[in-house]
Amino acid sequence: MHEGLMLIDGELCAAADGGWLQSENPANEQPLGRVASAGETDVRRAVAAARAAQPAWAAKSVWERAAALRQLAAGIRARGAQILDLEARDTGNTIGKLSADIQIAAGYLEYFAGLGSELKGETVPATAQGLHFTLREPWGVVARIVPFNHPFMFAAAHLAAPLMAGNAVVVKTPETSPLTGSILGELCREHLPAGLVNIVHGLGLPAGDALVRHPDVRRIGFTGAVPTGLAIQRAAAESGVKHVTLELGGKNPFIVFPDADLDKVVEMAVAGMNFSWAGQSCGSTSRLLLHDSVHDEVVERVATRLRQLRLGDPTDPASEMGPVNSRRQHERVLGFIDSAREQGARLVTGGRRPPGDAFRAGYWVEPTLYADVDPAMLDSGNEHAEL
Repeated sequence: MHEGLMLIDGELCAAADGGWLQSENPANEQPLGRVASAGETDVRRAVAAARAAQPAWAAKSVWERAAALRQLAAGIRARGAQILDLEARDTGNTIGKLSADIQIAAGYLEYFAGLGSELKGETVPATAQGLHFTLREPWGVVARIVPFNHPFMFAAAHLAAPLMAGNAVVVKTPETSPLTGSILGELCREHLPAGLVNIVHGLGLPAGDALVRHPDVRRIGFTGAVPTGLAIQRAAAESGVKHVTLELGGKNPFIVFPDADLDKVVEMAVAGMNFSWAGQSCGSTSRLLLHDSVHDEVVERVATRLRQLRLGDPTDPASEMGPVNSRRQHERVLGFIDSAREQGARLVTGGRRPPGDAFRAGYWVEPTLYADVDPAMLDSGNEHAEL
């Protein structure tokens, strides 16, 4: 059982009200650990710590900031195996593909460390005698709200740009799969000044809402579901003039023309759906738009490949697909499958819990393919599109 604390002002701490958020293994529904669950008091402390630490950090040279980011990257690589094992069990993502997340996280920190000297303004001739010039200034306190599909990678990698630009950051981990966020807290405590990065766990209400509405948080980044993105926009607008960046779910089209290499089409169509994390990705190519002349052949060949995918324990490197992330996500996916059938789409393969004792518990769904889908059917899913 993993017990994770928050990082606030350089200290690993429990929630002020003693609250905890439980996490379970989606492969078997067994308790996996818990994290301290932040309330409004904890969020206010985290933002206050970030605001206090930010001026001294911004006053450092880009070389000093870059050195700290590289140290954090090295720390992530050193604990990569531990992070991967815990994240595979906490998310359901298969460890074979998940291993790239460690390299991406560390690589982002190293990349933006190298970009530090490019933080330049511009000088513009305004008149024959005068110049206008711009000077880049940090926002101050930046909030980052992290999704469940790549919780460690998105939390760690997206520290890089705001920190290199001289900001302090408050990260809120996802409600499901928060456990590796506590390891990131330990690493930030070891390698960065106290208060510069603060990591809180907890529910969207109250923790996420309190973070978005805090008057000292002027810059917010969020990846996740459309309804949550709308709620963040509303809360931010009600509490100040803030800059909000949203990366939300979608229905990305994969378009196949009649002259395409069908072997490559099948390979890329299955790869593009990101079954390594059960299709839970804003980048998944969840719509295949096929020319009539190749439609039937591509559908059958994709279905054959989906039936060959190996479902199994996410910590087994041989597994190609694990469970979906949580009970709530499982119910939503099954709801979409039912909706497609009710609207007249033809189920080609999947659409159910896999057979066998290994899949009796957990949030398992076979890789699923529908055909004869009318574009109007997609409207019912767009507003609920999630990672």
